[in-house]
Amino acid sequence: MIQRKSSEAERILEERLKEFQNIPILHEDDLEGDMGEANLHALTEHVLRYGIAAHLGDQPHYCVFSNMNLHYQPRFPRVYVSPDVMVVTPRVAQPDELRSYHLDTDGPPPVFVAEVLSEETAEERDLDEKLYIYAMTGIEEYLLVDVDGRFLPQRLVLKRLQPDRSWQDEQDADGGVASRLGFRVIFDSDGRLRVSDKTTGRKYARPDEAEARIRALEEELTQLKKPRRKRKGS
Repeated sequence: MIQRKSSEAERILEERLKEFQNIPILHEDDLEGDMGEANLHALTEHVLRYGIAAHLGDQPHYCVFSNMNLHYQPRFPRVYVSPDVMVVTPRVAQPDELRSYHLDTDGPPPVFVAEVLSEETAEERDLDEKLYIYAMTGIEEYLLVDVDGRFLPQRLVLKRLQPDRSWQDEQDADGGVASRLGFRVIFDSDGRLRVSDKTTGRKYARPDEAEARIRALEEELTQLKKPRRKRKGS
């Protein structure tokens, strides 16, 4: 009886995948119009992108991109979505000027994607169509970030792909989430998003913090280069 259920589930999944591969679903620019991007949305996206990139910096087989076109339908090469952040493992090193990532041609599906929810994209895209697209594409982890708590019961939810292409929601006791790539994402004590190392707890600098540190170091270097006054009697 268990074997029959398993075979039936596999058949249903195979049919769903076949349907997905034959029907173009979404162009990311469809119905968007001129909606712009809220500053808070952009800042949160940058924190994610640079924090994850810092964490994976010593693992060059991973590439971290933001707002890059992901062409997920090999049969329909013009169909794409643009995740706010995605982590991919391309077959070969990608040039800095890369503008899009084509499934199969450039490499396997992303291992991680993140979407920062906004009023324009939350209900129609990030919580509906993209749930289906990312599941059928085989993306292992899908992070949803609700910066101001308007769309989800929790501000952070990590959706983990299951063998039947459904999602399992995960969240740590402190409200953060942990990726299998070894990093955590949490809203820090200052209310802003933070990426940290899951094992060591090390917090990765946000872009504005990194800039502030660079300026402080430059000032310190300037002071060190200034000629010192000679002491009396020397």
